[in-house]
Amino acid sequence: MKKDEIKEESNEIERKKGEVWKYFFERPKKNYNKYMYEMVEYPEYLIYDNEEVKKNKGKWNEFFGNNNGIYLEIGCGSGNFTVGNAEKFKDRNYIALELRFKRLVLGARKSEKRNLKNILFIRKRGETILDFIGKDEISGIYINFPDPWEGEERKRIITKELFEKLDIILKNGGKLYFKTDHQKYYEDVLELVSELDGYEMCYRTDDLHNTEKAAENIKTEFEQMFLSKHNMNIKYVEIIKK
Repeated sequence: MKKDEIKEESNEIERKKGEVWKYFFERPKKNYNKYMYEMVEYPEYLIYDNEEVKKNKGKWNEFFGNNNGIYLEIGCGSGNFTVGNAEKFKDRNYIALELRFKRLVLGARKSEKRNLKNILFIRKRGETILDFIGKDEISGIYINFPDPWEGEERKRIITKELFEKLDIILKNGGKLYFKTDHQKYYEDVLELVSELDGYEMCYRTDDLHNTEKAAENIKTEFEQMFLSKHNMNIKYVEIIKK
């Protein structure tokens, strides 16, 4: 890249940094999270503009430039799990959802460092997936260690309403993969699936790290920390859409 092109690109990044607050706040503030500005530096790996996200609905394979299966992670943290998957399975595309600026930037950094071409981080809530994911676009969805919302279970991400959304975006034969350290959440998901039409529990264990799947399991940041500090089994299920 020529010097004038580098300068022009640098100027464009600085311009975007000056305007990025407008995507998240109604009026300017004195101080901002520094990672909010850094999101602008990873246009190949991170989208924070809601309109840009929505315009790709039903066209995500075009975005990735291939017809490979698309896998979605809701609540990706700083990206260890999805980055690990994207690095391991180059014939799949990965979209990771997260809200916190720092976590999004860390995930994008890891992806850029590994020169991954099959991964994208999006600043969106899992509840909004129908806004930007089209019919039958997703081959698999990962939900790892979501908040169990003890006493406020109606706020959980895995509910009957989630499966109603999966009816639309998940391909037949696609799977929901769920990991948790919370026994009651695990049991409640098992019960929920048993009551659903169109879905079937195809794998379940209340001790993932003592199964045949342990070797292929990619740990999340929370999982690594949890296993190093606590002696509690990780629960894991795979739910297939029939």
